[in-house]
Amino acid sequence: MAGLTGNLGSVSNTPPRRGRGRPPGPAVDPAQRREALLDAAEQAIAESGTQVSLAQVAVAAGLTRSAVYAAFADRDDLLSALARRHSERIVQRLQEAAALDASPREQTRAAVDVLAGWFQDNPELARLLDQRVAGDHLHHSYGAEAVAAILYMGFRARGLDPAPAATWAQGLIGAVSGAVRWWTHTQTVSRDELVDHLTTLIWSGFSGD
Repeated sequence: MAGLTGNLGSVSNTPPRRGRGRPPGPAVDPAQRREALLDAAEQAIAESGTQVSLAQVAVAAGLTRSAVYAAFADRDDLLSALARRHSERIVQRLQEAAALDASPREQTRAAVDVLAGWFQDNPELARLLDQRVAGDHLHHSYGAEAVAAILYMGFRARGLDPAPAATWAQGLIGAVSGAVRWWTHTQTVSRDELVDHLTTLIWSGFSGD
């Protein structure tokens, strides 16, 4: 009996083992993992330049390469996600510029400065993602809408027909982006001078000359 009792006590004091294959903790949210990897990618690009690899992204994130591949099919997929992230940020800032309690010219200057600021603040990212961001439908569509809203108010403020606003917005997004892209390579003028020159160019059209 004593032996039986001892055996029972021994069994009751043994902690239950975790089943084979059971995860050690709560499941990782895929969306949060993707955002963390995009943060790590930005860090790796800033440190290593435009030739960054998924292995370097994994190191920056403190994860294995298999964890990166679980979130993104390949490097191109990750870069496309980065472009969409920055496109959304640029559009949000353009919309904020359009909503400023300021004159249309000041709003225009703020919008131009958004693009100049993105290139200046993210030099390695800009070199890597520029064409992807420019080609993103969200950036082109909603960014142009924000600029069109500014131009519409500018035409109306001068008593002019606002009909060209949408057309101008489409052209200006490309023209301003091209000028800012040139500026990032040459740095022939300061950022403030660049923004002032582009704002003057845009607003000279309102004069009707």
